[in-house]
Amino acid sequence: MLGRRGDGYHDLQSIMQTITLHDTLVIEPAPERGWRFFCSEPALQNHDNLVCRAARALQEYSGQDMPGAAISLYKAIPAEAGLAGGSSDAAAALKGLNLFWDLNLSFPELLKIGAALGSDIPFCLHGGTALVEGRGEKVTALPSLPGCWVVLFIPPGLGCSTAEVYGALKKEWFGRPSLDPLIEAVQSGDGDMLDCWFERGDTNTLEYPVLNAHWSLEQLKARLRSSSLAPALSGSGPTLFILTKEYGLARSAATALTREGYPVYLCRTTSGRKE
Repeated sequence: MLGRRGDGYHDLQSIMQTITLHDTLVIEPAPERGWRFFCSEPALQNHDNLVCRAARALQEYSGQDMPGAAISLYKAIPAEAGLAGGSSDAAAALKGLNLFWDLNLSFPELLKIGAALGSDIPFCLHGGTALVEGRGEKVTALPSLPGCWVVLFIPPGLGCSTAEVYGALKKEWFGRPSLDPLIEAVQSGDGDMLDCWFERGDTNTLEYPVLNAHWSLEQLKARLRSSSLAPALSGSGPTLFILTKEYGLARSAATALTREGYPVYLCRTTSGRKE
């Protein structure tokens, strides 16, 4: 996080990564023109859902009366967990409806529409490993991580409002930590350098306000570090993750955390868009 912008957003500098955990979006023909939306989580079945906003944005951008589409979203990514689930759903909707409605919009056009809907959507359209800057609209592809395992775990009953987390940022935290060592590790494909980055413990500007506000999360991270694990906060939290090349370590950590009552997801990193 580099600082607050004049438009109220923040200037980002972040390494982002897609993983195998995913929601499922199904688009089918419907008899009536336009679109209708269903979500497996009733609380998310509303017209403010990013999938609906993506459908409206495509319709407005094209200026066409669209053929009927029944859009169904089946959630697997936890909501409000700092995992960009809603943004990935919107990216899938933009790509899927562009094909379904035969709009033939270019990838740059989809990026423009996505950036207007949400800061994480341009990255979700790209996927893979990337350096994300600006408000989120500047996405630079990086070499794919070499098949890493990702253990995601979510402290139950702990919620983190993204707006509140960003609002609690202090000026002295901007620019910390420097991402240069992480960028170098990813670009070089040096697994040891990547491990060292996470072992240092200071990996995400948003950890400062989140850990300050949630003592239990800070204690959990400290306890895991004392067990030679290197957890980091995903986005604005409260999800923590452990990145490792070793399946045995990932499986053992996932099993132990599950026994402690944490919702746990064992995933893999994935590659991004092919040019």
